[in-house]
Amino acid sequence: MQHKFEKAVALHRKGRLAEAKAIYQRILKQAPKNADALHLLGVVAAQTNDFARSVELIGRAVEVRPDDAAFHSNLGNALRALGRAEEAVSSYDRAVALNPRYAEALYNRGIALHSLGRAEEAVASYDRALALAPNAPDIHTNRGTALSELGRFEDAVGSYDRAISLRPQDAMALSNRGNVLKELGRLEEAVASYDRAIAARPDYAEAWYNRGVALAALNRPGEAVACYERAVALRPDYPDAFYNLGVVLDRSRRWQDALAAYDRALEIDPGRVEAWCNRGNVLQELQRFADAVASYDRALAVRPDYAEAITSRGNALCGLRRFEDALVCHDSALALNPGDAKTWSNRGVALAALHRMEEAHRS
Repeated sequence: MQHKFEKAVALHRKGRLAEAKAIYQRILKQAPKNADALHLLGVVAAQTNDFARSVELIGRAVEVRPDDAAFHSNLGNALRALGRAEEAVSSYDRAVALNPRYAEALYNRGIALHSLGRAEEAVASYDRALALAPNAPDIHTNRGTALSELGRFEDAVGSYDRAISLRPQDAMALSNRGNVLKELGRLEEAVASYDRAIAARPDYAEAWYNRGVALAALNRPGEAVACYERAVALRPDYPDAFYNLGVVLDRSRRWQDALAAYDRALEIDPGRVEAWCNRGNVLQELQRFADAVASYDRALAVRPDYAEAITSRGNALCGLRRFEDALVCHDSALALNPGDAKTWSNRGVALAALHRMEEAHRS
């Protein structure tokens, strides 16, 4: 039996999962409560993405040998993969209680806590893991992400810097570092960080996209457009990239190209109200006022209190010479945002046009 088990473990370590699985199963036919075979068969199940089976098998191993920290840690991994993060945290807690120096369990506990929106606790768990494994780049990277979500951007940069010092070609850490630098307003440094991420991984669509965002903020629209176009070429189902491409093209007065970008963003994500509103604005620039009204209506179907779409709809109605309807829109927008000077101006234009039309009818 021991010889069989050792052979299975050797095959498992070589990645020959099907052969290892077959031996574990034979062992369990002879000894159904063999905790090690149950555990490792559960690990094989997780490695082949059968996480429900993994939870079942490792759970049985835990019942046989409840004081094995590795069993609890791997059970946590399988539970986390199933989206059962609260249960995963409990499993990691048990693993760490049994082995307080279990850095991997502390790290994975941090990931589970982070997924639950408990970023402060996640950072604390990562810190405990790093006290035991200070040269683990993945822990530094995930710690940086949690710190970023907490708004601790300078600390996040430090975490990403440490990860990159340990693994200089870590594209994710380099791109995430760029995101944090962008939040800090250090846009040129952000672009440089994205450049390094893209050099390490040229097909990294998110890095191309975020580089475009930084370049747009630097008022370098041509370069931003090129980045967004590269992002969508790599990932054709990327609504954020199409939307931001539309924004830059819109600001560059490339109306037809902007309209095409917004249309593509909305094909992928029809509920994106900002894209419907911006699309309406572009249609107004193209003098397609009825289509613009329809676009604003789509935005307002999702968000009825979207003041910008309401007043823009009023402007399109003016283009259709429906001045009374336009005034209703502007008044509705002002009820939501009474201090908006632009809407007051739009209302004034509509009212003056209505008066001119009434005077023309009287004369």
